[in-house]
Amino acid sequence: MRSLFVICAVLVIAALTQSAILAQGAPSQTKWQQLPDMKNGMQFSSETKVPSIVADDWLCVDGNPVVGITWWGGYWIPNTPGNYAYYSDSLLTTNPPATYAQAFNITIWSDIPADPAKGIYYSMPGQPLKTYTGVVPTLSYYGATSQQGRLVYQYTLDISNDPFLQDKGTIYWISIVSTNLDNRNLQWGWHESNNHWNDAAVQDFKGSGWYALENNLYKNDMAFELRTIPEPSGLIALASGVIGIAGIIIRRRQS
Repeated sequence: MRSLFVICAVLVIAALTQSAILAQGAPSQTKWQQLPDMKNGMQFSSETKVPSIVADDWLCVDGNPVVGITWWGGYWIPNTPGNYAYYSDSLLTTNPPATYAQAFNITIWSDIPADPAKGIYYSMPGQPLKTYTGVVPTLSYYGATSQQGRLVYQYTLDISNDPFLQDKGTIYWISIVSTNLDNRNLQWGWHESNNHWNDAAVQDFKGSGWYALENNLYKNDMAFELRTIPEPSGLIALASGVIGIAGIIIRRRQS
């Protein structure tokens, strides 16, 4: 009984120490990255007032948690007030509202893989796994596309206090939706990336259901980056060593 207590105590101490290291702001690194298309990339409506929602997928390659999210987007004015467009093609680009704290709803979803035999011709989000509601990211100007001059903004969000835990080798989806644009004739859209992986991103526009964002030339993917904090392997090795030593001591006492 005493030996079991010793091992459990060592495990608890190791886990608490690892959590403390993560909480004290260990440097993050890029986990997944799809950079914005700054040549002729467009922006796809993902906003509660339409309503519309855009989602894109990624593969968890290491099992480490997501502690930060960066994404890119922009603003445009539709040709007719209230006649919302599902993307920004040939529409007047504009700046974000001045001194305006723009909030977003971010949801992580499970994956429904493509299965033509079941009538599923492209993958799409399944069940919501975690939602960050009304979050306000840090906003900064990123640049303008070289062909159409669309203004692109970068949004950075720290979620290290409530990270998304995931399983290695699993595909997940992320949706990013603007929640509180002012009542001017203004739309927000998620900017696309020229880094393509797996199936296209999907959009639900005015309750249409998920449909793939693709054309006869290529599939559209969204611009976003996920950050993680690597598992402190040194700490785990130390804990394993301590447990091993404890086991040797216990066996010697029992012999």
